[in-house]
Amino acid sequence: MSMSGEPRFGGMTVQLYVGERGAGRKFYTTLFGRDPDFAPEEDFLEWRIADGTEFWVQLVAADVRPLPTRLRFRVEDLAAAISWSRTALGVEPSEPASLPGVVAYTDFTDPWGNRLGYYQDLDVTTR
Repeated sequence: MSMSGEPRFGGMTVQLYVGERGAGRKFYTTLFGRDPDFAPEEDFLEWRIADGTEFWVQLVAADVRPLPTRLRFRVEDLAAAISWSRTALGVEPSEPASLPGVVAYTDFTDPWGNRLGYYQDLDVTTR
């Protein structure tokens, strides 16, 4: 957090949805030239876009395509970012969800309906 309380971003994730995991994995493995860097669940795959960065593409298999892609920004303190967002932005982030021991995240929308969120790494050794 900065001196004025707003979160300092250290990375970003973009979620992309595919209807079928196998075909999605094949396409994105070919696109990025390698297998996923992280695959914590059967329907969730993740590639780091460039070495030494915290910019990730997440592939999620889903039968129904959700609204537009969500951008999530990495923060050091998820609870503080949620509190700041309520006060400074006037938004109500969702209750935090998590992949236990890996990442916690929350979602919210901007006034125009764009899907945003924050995430906090819980164990950086899993990356």
